Amino acid sequence: MKLLGSRHLRLVAVLMAALALGACTSRAAMEAEQAAAEQQRIAAEQEAARVAAAEAQRQAAAEERARQARIQEQQNLEAERRRQAELARQEAEQRAERERQQQDAIRQAERQRQRQRQREVEALARAEAEREQKLARIEELQAQIADLEAEVAATEDANSKYREAISVAEELVNALADEQSKYDNVDDQGNLLEPLAPELIADLEARKNSLVEEAQAAR
Repeated sequence: MKLLGSRHLRLVAVLMAALALGACTSRAAMEAEQAAAEQQRIAAEQEAARVAAAEAQRQAAAEERARQARIQEQQNLEAERRRQAELARQEAEQRAERERQQQDAIRQAERQRQRQRQREVEALARAEAEREQKLARIEELQAQIADLEAEVAATEDANSKYREAISVAEELVNALADEQSKYDNVDDQGNLLEPLAPELIADLEARKNSLVEEAQAAR
């Protein structure tokens, strides 16, 4: 009975030791699992924090790029506005310069027309003055012819010279009349289209004066 009791006690002791050992092993395993789970949780939290930080950094970089793009776009718009303003200013200056040159050309052309009209008026005035002078000379010669004719009638001795002087005077009148008609044939500037013959006029004048002097000497 003592032997059975002793064995029974040893068996109980072994069982108790096994139970105690199993309890310790189970507790250690649980603690290990808990530690592993805690490490996994910490690792997951760290990974989540890293991913969140990376996402925040990516979002910040994207926002910075968007901000820089807006700034660049604004700068481009401002540069384009300045370029368009400069083009408009240059075009306005060029338009004003063209208008100024046109006005200068118009004024220059008007001054040239005025000078041309003035030259034409002066030329016509000179031609008219010469015409009046010729007419006065013709009247003077006609008066001289009348005087010569009267003297011819009064002085028979000088008739021949006077008649010849009258003939020359008539030629002179005709020559002056021809000269006078040339003043009616002028160009736009008042220039004669047919040249005058002053030598012929001077020759006839000299012949007429010489014959008159001879006729007067013969009286």
